[in-house]
Amino acid sequence: MIKKKSPLVALVIFVIGLIPVVFLSSWVINLATDRLQQKANDEALEELLLAKSTLEASLFRDVFLSDSLATVFSIDPEIAYKNFHSIARRMLEKSENVRNLGVAPDDIIAKNFPIEGNEKAIGLDFRTVPSQYETVLAARLSKDVYLAGPLELVQGGTAIIARLPIFDDYPRSENYWGSLSVVIDYEKLMKASGLSNMSNAKVALRGVNGLGQQGEVFEGDGSFFNSADYQGKIVVPNGEWWIAANFDTTLTDRQKLALTASYWSIIFLYALLYGGVYLLWRYYRAERKLANQDPLTGLFNRRFVFSYLEKLLSKRQDSSQFCILAIDLNRFKEINDVLGHEVGDDMLRLVAESLEESTRASDIVARLGGDEFLVILNRVDNNNVAEQKLNQIKQYVESKALQTETGFIAPSLSIGFSLSSETNNGIPSLLKIADERMYKNKQEKTS
Repeated sequence: MIKKKSPLVALVIFVIGLIPVVFLSSWVINLATDRLQQKANDEALEELLLAKSTLEASLFRDVFLSDSLATVFSIDPEIAYKNFHSIARRMLEKSENVRNLGVAPDDIIAKNFPIEGNEKAIGLDFRTVPSQYETVLAARLSKDVYLAGPLELVQGGTAIIARLPIFDDYPRSENYWGSLSVVIDYEKLMKASGLSNMSNAKVALRGVNGLGQQGEVFEGDGSFFNSADYQGKIVVPNGEWWIAANFDTTLTDRQKLALTASYWSIIFLYALLYGGVYLLWRYYRAERKLANQDPLTGLFNRRFVFSYLEKLLSKRQDSSQFCILAIDLNRFKEINDVLGHEVGDDMLRLVAESLEESTRASDIVARLGGDEFLVILNRVDNNNVAEQKLNQIKQYVESKALQTETGFIAPSLSIGFSLSSETNNGIPSLLKIADERMYKNKQEKTS
């Protein structure tokens, strides 16, 4: 009778065990899918950053060549003007993106190179075209290159125009002679950099005339700047552009096939006891670690530290006294509201790292949530030692500073402590004593 039932029992156990294995397999595949997606996003980001760097390098190279030509004019305008076509031809040979050059003594275009296709521009007085004269005047006043555009050209196409002022009293640069205009082919520049033909990302650019985030959108969908996967600055001569990108990454057929094969492989491996146990053990350990760790700072979380305190109190002896530090970050809401949540997160990471550096390896540092931290100092049994340790930690953490776009900001802490010997009413009572002292410390700072 038992022998007859044994195959049935084994089948029932197999089926019961198969249910969590199926769920585990689905979880593993979802995790792998997310990681492959993240990898594809990372690759798209790398491609974007490379294209961004290439664009910056190309622009600066072309402007550097243009600046060299402007310097030649500044040293001897008469000779440079006489040999303009010859000099311009050599410059175009060295540049990949310059479309044409024009020289304008007294801000009136006198020569263009190449001549073909640009004949109508000869004789143009920039002062009669306010939109162009504004950029010429900006270059003259700054005595440096001014990057205008991107803008649509009358003769067709989109271009960036580098305006370079020329002074004939080099190097004092006080006597204005005229200007040099270098037309850079925008579409060619974008294609050469790779930004216009990215396979896994859609890109938007803003910052006409180098105005960065304040400038108009000149490429792509402007709504990207409200919810982009990536935003960053493109440095251009004497200005900046701002780039936003949304990644459009999908798994390949090969990757999907591999994920499907992996799913059924895990189901098959369940039949092999050793493989199944190993997988369950491995992912159990990984989940346990994540459950006890604060994702932002890497410190222990509330769940772990309360469990740790319960174990300390359950086996507490006179020789194993400890101290709790309740720590609150002052003005954290102001940092978040004024400087943004990214700066707030960076400040939390700085405080977390400083707390770990200022405590012993045997001590426990945890983040309870928000801007609240908890430190357990083992083998501390009197007020004098507790206050000494508290002041050392406070002084060390507040000596650190976080660099932001507007300068450096230092953390400010309010700390209260409680000794395990002060009460026998458990964790809530210890935390209440520490919190009361912490709030008293906070009030002393604000009063």
